[in-house]
Amino acid sequence: MGTGSERFEAHLIAYQVEFKPSAKNALGALPKKVQRRIQGVIHTLGSNPLPPVAVKLVGRDGYRIRVSDYRIVYTIHKNVLTVIVC
Repeated sequence: MGTGSERFEAHLIAYQVEFKPSAKNALGALPKKVQRRIQGVIHTLGSNPLPPVAVKLVGRDGYRIRVSDYRIVYTIHKNVLTVIVC
């Protein structure tokens, strides 16, 4: 069924979200309002890791999503979504 079918299948898998220590520290240093916005997007990625706004990184594995002035950079390995940098 093409690309739409692939995105639909991604919704059926619950992904475990893991933070690298540097990402956790960077997120903790942000203002609380920004933290909540980013955490909301990351929570959503647990059920849909490839939303239409995700951009595939060039030259390396992973994706990025823009949240205000910040980027969420993440990779997907099997059922584990790893946040690299916030």
